Amino acid sequence: MKKSNLLLIMIFVGLTLLMSACVPGPRVVDAPGLALDETDVFIAYSSFVYSLDGSNGAVNWVYPDKASTQIVFYAPPLVTEDAVYIGDLAREFHKLDKATGAEIWSFSDAEGFYLGQAAIYDGMIFAPNNDGVLYAINAEGALAWKFETGHYLWAQPQIADDTIYIGSMDNFVYALSLDGEEIWSTELAGAVTGAPLLSEDGSLLFAGSLDGKMVALDTATGDFVWTYDADQSVWGTSIIADGKLIFADSVGNIYAVTTENGEALWQTMVSGEVVGGVSSMDDGFVVATKEGQLQTFDFDGGTKWQASVNGEFYQAPVANSDFLVAGMINGDELVIGFNLTGVQLWSTTPEK
Repeated sequence: MKKSNLLLIMIFVGLTLLMSACVPGPRVVDAPGLALDETDVFIAYSSFVYSLDGSNGAVNWVYPDKASTQIVFYAPPLVTEDAVYIGDLAREFHKLDKATGAEIWSFSDAEGFYLGQAAIYDGMIFAPNNDGVLYAINAEGALAWKFETGHYLWAQPQIADDTIYIGSMDNFVYALSLDGEEIWSTELAGAVTGAPLLSEDGSLLFAGSLDGKMVALDTATGDFVWTYDADQSVWGTSIIADGKLIFADSVGNIYAVTTENGEALWQTMVSGEVVGGVSSMDDGFVVATKEGQLQTFDFDGGTKWQASVNGEFYQAPVANSDFLVAGMINGDELVIGFNLTGVQLWSTTPEK
C-alpha cells in the first residue's frame, strides 16, 4: 500500500468504531455532509441535519428536535424537489420534508451505518451502507430489495438507462438491474471509495481506486477500455467537461485525460492532500485540501481564484449557479460560503 494511504485510512478508521465503552451510541468525528439546491444548503453533522439559507447561512430548520446519543449524521443528504433523504450512524435512513424538516418516514432494516449519499431513480431510493449492502427503498419507506457486496459502500450509486452502478471497498464495481440483479462485476486493483462517473453518452463508467488508477469500463460488459496511472490513490469524485475527465489524487495532483481513450491532456497540482475529489462549477471546478486550501480552475487547468481557511477539508465543496459551500473540521467554523468569484459570503457553525 502506498504511504500516503496510511494517513488517509486512519481518518476513516474511526468510522467503523461506533460503540463507546462509557456511553451507548456512535462516537465519530468527521466532516459534515453537504448538499445544495438552487437557494439552500443542507448539512448533516453530528446530532442534526440542517437547512440553511444559502445567501447568508441562517438556519431554516433543524432535524431532529432534540439531540440523541444514538443518532449521528455525516452522510451527504440527497435533495430532491420536495424531500431530503439522509442516513445516520444508528442504522436508520430518513425521508424529511424539504420545506420544514419534518420526518415523513424512516427505514431501519440495515445492519450498518450510512456514510455515502443515496441516489433516486424512478421514485426508488438506492442507499449505500457500511454493511456492504445497497438498499433499494420504495416511496413508502419499505425495502424493495437489497444487494450485498463484499465490503463497505461509501459512495453514491450512479444510475442511467435502467442500470445501477456502484463501487465498493471490496475492489469491485458492480452493474445492477433495477430489480437488484447483478449484470456484471469488475475487480479493480484497489478499493473504490468515490462515486463512479458515467460518460456523457453512457457508454463508459469511470472509477478511481486506492491503488492509484483511474479506469474506464464498458457499461455494457464491465470490460476495461483504458487505465490511467495516477501518482497516488484516487479517493473522491471526478467530473467531465468538454470531453475531458478531470480528477485528483490524494497528494494533490490534478489530471485531465480524454474520456475516449484516457490520453493525458494536462496535469497541475495543489499544495496539500485531496480526499474529497473534484467538484464542478459553471465555468470550471474546485478542489479543497486537508490543509484548508480552496482552489478553483478553468477546464484547461488554469487557476481562477483560491482561498485559505483555518480548518481542514475532507469532503469536496458543492456549488450551484450562484454560490459555493465547503464544510470543514478543526476550524473556526463548520461551513463557509463563497460567491463564484471567491468572495466569502458567510461562515457559520449552526446551532439547534
